[in-house]
Amino acid sequence: MNCALTSSAQQINVALHKPVTATSEDKNHPAKNAVDGTITRQSKWMSANGRAPHILEIDLQKYCTISEVNVYTGIPDNEKTADEKIQAAGFFSAKNFRLQYWDDANWTNFPNTEVLENRQTKASFKFSPAVTTFKIRFVCDDGEPISVMEVEALGTEAKNMPAPPNLASDIKKSAGPMTDQSISVKVSKTEVGKSLKYVGYNQGYYFPGSNVSGWLEYAGVNSVRVWATLNSFVPEKDVQVDAALNSVDEFDKRKSELRVNPEHNRFIKWDALNPLYTKMDSSSTNAMVFDYTLSELKRLHIETLLQMNNTDFNDTWGNKWKQWQRYYALAYHAAKQGDVSMFAMQNEPNHVNSGPMKLEQWIAGMQIVSDAIHCAVADVNKQYHKNLNGRFVGPVTAGQNTDWWAAVSKAIRTDYHGKTIDHDLIDIFSTHSYNSPAAGYTTRVNNIRKVITDNHPKGNALPIVFTEIGRWMNAYLIDKEETMDSPSLFTEWAGIYANNMKNNGYGMWAFKFANTSSSTYTEGIKSGHHLTWHGQRIVEDAYRNLAQGKPVRASSDNAAWPAKNITDGIKTDQSMWRSDSTSAPKWLEIDLGKKEAIGSAVVYTGSSYGVFTGTDRIKNFKLEYSDNGKWTEIPGTAVKGFKYVQDYVTFKQAITTDKVRWTSTDPGVLKVREIKLFAKGDGPSETPDFNISGIQRTGEVVHLFAKGFKNEMPLLKTEASVNDAGLDTYTSYNTAQQTYYMWLVQRGAFSYHTKINLGDLQIAAGSPIIAETVSDKYYGEVSGVYQTKTDKSIDITLAPQSVTLLTIPLNAPAQKLIYASADAMVSGGANSTRNYSVAKTLGVALNAAEPAKNEVSYIDFNTNNIASAKRVLLKVNGKVNDDKGAYRLHVYAIPGTGLNAAKLNWKNAPLLDAKEALIHQVGQKAYVAGELAFDAKVQYHQLDVTDIVKNHQAQHITFVFVRETRELGDDNDKGREVQISSMESTLKPQLQVWSAK
Repeated sequence: MNCALTSSAQQINVALHKPVTATSEDKNHPAKNAVDGTITRQSKWMSANGRAPHILEIDLQKYCTISEVNVYTGIPDNEKTADEKIQAAGFFSAKNFRLQYWDDANWTNFPNTEVLENRQTKASFKFSPAVTTFKIRFVCDDGEPISVMEVEALGTEAKNMPAPPNLASDIKKSAGPMTDQSISVKVSKTEVGKSLKYVGYNQGYYFPGSNVSGWLEYAGVNSVRVWATLNSFVPEKDVQVDAALNSVDEFDKRKSELRVNPEHNRFIKWDALNPLYTKMDSSSTNAMVFDYTLSELKRLHIETLLQMNNTDFNDTWGNKWKQWQRYYALAYHAAKQGDVSMFAMQNEPNHVNSGPMKLEQWIAGMQIVSDAIHCAVADVNKQYHKNLNGRFVGPVTAGQNTDWWAAVSKAIRTDYHGKTIDHDLIDIFSTHSYNSPAAGYTTRVNNIRKVITDNHPKGNALPIVFTEIGRWMNAYLIDKEETMDSPSLFTEWAGIYANNMKNNGYGMWAFKFANTSSSTYTEGIKSGHHLTWHGQRIVEDAYRNLAQGKPVRASSDNAAWPAKNITDGIKTDQSMWRSDSTSAPKWLEIDLGKKEAIGSAVVYTGSSYGVFTGTDRIKNFKLEYSDNGKWTEIPGTAVKGFKYVQDYVTFKQAITTDKVRWTSTDPGVLKVREIKLFAKGDGPSETPDFNISGIQRTGEVVHLFAKGFKNEMPLLKTEASVNDAGLDTYTSYNTAQQTYYMWLVQRGAFSYHTKINLGDLQIAAGSPIIAETVSDKYYGEVSGVYQTKTDKSIDITLAPQSVTLLTIPLNAPAQKLIYASADAMVSGGANSTRNYSVAKTLGVALNAAEPAKNEVSYIDFNTNNIASAKRVLLKVNGKVNDDKGAYRLHVYAIPGTGLNAAKLNWKNAPLLDAKEALIHQVGQKAYVAGELAFDAKVQYHQLDVTDIVKNHQAQHITFVFVRETRELGDDNDKGREVQISSMESTLKPQLQVWSAK
């Protein structure tokens, strides 16, 4: 960019070289750089930390009349490196900000300057009439360090104005406390609002026989947004298409005729449509069987929000009639099949991927589709004696679009006849939001509500939801070191729930349930709350690696990072090859020593910090093999613009060779951590696999929040003794359960030693309070059980960057312990017929390369008389056999009649895969109980299994402890073993049960 700043129409940059104050500043990039007249990455203000809000205040020293403000953030395009240029637009820019001016009494927002999800380097704002002030502010809610190259304020010195008062800045430096603090939190009976109605997910894959239902049941969400493409589910050919239809009267006449007999009429060809709903559909990234998906969600008592996508709207009555039939048909079938009552049309109509649709086009479509879905639901109610409440959700816009929101609100009571009606066409107001931390939602819902009420014909408000929401959109997250397991991310996510609930938000559908793949993200998105297989279950450690230990030649080599590292079987950053920095092509040649038949390969490049993504990944490479001395490309192995640090590829046709070469033309120093070559016939099963393979810590946050804060529970006044935007404290009351829930989120890098005062609540002294936590140590398990003191208080420590849910019973229930009735470990491979039922230790281990070292443990309890229990905890004592960090495993529950431990082995163990440490029929015969994370300390670990016991009543429940492969390349716990005390030991497995006295 040109460093010189220009003036316009005798205006000057009145902010140039003026005094500035900031909430924080990096010592190498001070705040004064933002007004130095130089627009370059070398001269910028950078905040010293990620603590929002970031505020830059400019003292103009005189009253000035300002007609334009320009903000320059991020990195100019001409200064970006090659790696920086591949990042998504706006990756380096400040994303969520607003401009304010001092109005002689308050800080007031400049009109129309609130920006959300900014993707530009320069943001310009013009004001008419101009604004007169002597101080302005840039306020940014991003939850990471930001950089601003320049803030220009174009205007003139105001005439005939006195000198401004000497007003000191009230900006507080945002470093925040860095050492542990002692605080108190008090809960009172005063109701201050309601929790969210809907805590939901956006759908992932959903197929018969998969374990998706099991993980959704564990999540505890009460809604899933299901994606349906109208062209796939109601093709034009299967409704009446009549371009000659040219009047609203004829439209109404045909509509009335169709509704007389919805399932047998001359318009909708149900015989052609019905088979579509029982077949696999992959028209979106959420492949599924439609009827199965709807039926399963209905069985689980999870409401479906059906997203029906199509942009074919114009202003002819022939088009309106065609589209009315199509939306009616899909809504009718969904309501009939799955009791679906919430519907939305065209995802993100204002996004470029939708055309974008024109605003007036969408409003005309709203008039048709709202009528169609309400008619469909009413007709299903009549035909099948149901009592569904049809609701139209819209406009499901992308980002901050106040113009859309205002126009839609104005048109909300005008029907397709052009007449004013007495009800709203939209029942639930929806938009989408990404890339903001918790602080970005402090007033977000209220701001949207004001746009609606200011423009609604009656001034009415609507329920406001985010049908898509995430801390980051995938295009940004995929190149960040953060993952969905990172404390910096999952605590912000927990705070987003809190702030939207505080402002009376109606619902949030997290994006996305699982890390599904697409043509853009071929190995899966990074922003999935669960990990999933994308059609193939890849357990590479189980396959024979022909390259292991083989000699390697390279285009360059050095002692510190030798080429031999790429065949040592170690994928860590400490064992990699690094190329030289020349621009010449780089290559690695593996000498197998003899001809081998090879069927697949995996390549690991860049660093491992981002799990399966990284900014230093190698983007362009290919594999070749020696064919009688000639190098020939292996078909299907060349990648361009690759987004991942790991690439598993099954060859289109097996090759036979003694040498394989990897080559890349990427510039700079390249990093390759490992290359594996797998024998022909030794690879993933051909049976499709779309199962969930694990949950991220953000998913555990969803699970805990849904447990206590869905379904519009009353919120009680909850006050902390400190004013800290990084601390959230909320309390709900579930009348049916007679239970209070408390949401405690600590985003700071220190501990809060917290005294919680519950004296105003009608709870008994001595009541057990259960804490479940997500933190660097816990993955949603019970972190403590506390007894209320005589003053009805408890003392609890909120660890750094942690999320805690407290479960507080109204009455003090009676407690008893139930010890395990049977238990045993099983081991695979050569040990698959051995019985270990008398051992004092139960093992859990995963070693796909050596099946005899796989261990899975079963613990059975008699649960015949505890279905009415108030709360049930599963408790096991154990540790991992080393100090290399947490060992994270799944716990499943199998209801039944008991476990014959004396005869248990790998071959007959309930629902266990014949070869792998893997549980089958999850969601059908086995149910997800949660995750436990063991470390080297011997201690009890606990899970709240109350819902399992209540929802799957049986004489016995057998709990299975298993370390399953979570994703490609997952061998993190190889050689490690969790050791759990068995019923033969003194520290026996037990159920801790609280029942009504």
